[in-house]
Amino acid sequence: MVRILVSDSSVLIEFSKRGLLEEMFRLPFDFVVPDLLFEEELIDLGQYSRDDLLQFGLGIEALDPIGVTTALSYQSRRSRLSLVDCFALALASGKKYTLLTGDKPMRTFAETEGIEVHGTLWLMDHLLAEGVVPAEDILVALEAMKNDPRCHIPSQELSRRIQQLSK
Repeated sequence: MVRILVSDSSVLIEFSKRGLLEEMFRLPFDFVVPDLLFEEELIDLGQYSRDDLLQFGLGIEALDPIGVTTALSYQSRRSRLSLVDCFALALASGKKYTLLTGDKPMRTFAETEGIEVHGTLWLMDHLLAEGVVPAEDILVALEAMKNDPRCHIPSQELSRRIQQLSK
């Protein structure tokens, strides 16, 4: 059975910025996003379009009424989370999918709700382990992330991974 991963926009944008978005879809996972995220948040994907995401295999899923209620409940409990974030959380929770996020408050909330959650570095590890992307290209991407002030991955963790790959 293929593992299904619900991505938030930060992961897709990060992989787009590093030129690894298409490679991400070569991993042995199915990637999905809530319909609201696809329509409202995927604005700046650099060289990629929404149509590219669909061609790569991104699935779009709508929440049922219970899922919408769950999302609204999440938002009322954590006002720092956007409605789009809450839709991704509700989709992962309701269908027992794994959540992908680069957002610390979203990750923390998912963990408190018992939702399995991973981030950008976890996907990078899989790109390397599955032989989808060579170590040199992963190293370049990690260094670019470390030098990007808008990248929210902890610098210490990036430095550790860079050091491991540089050996």
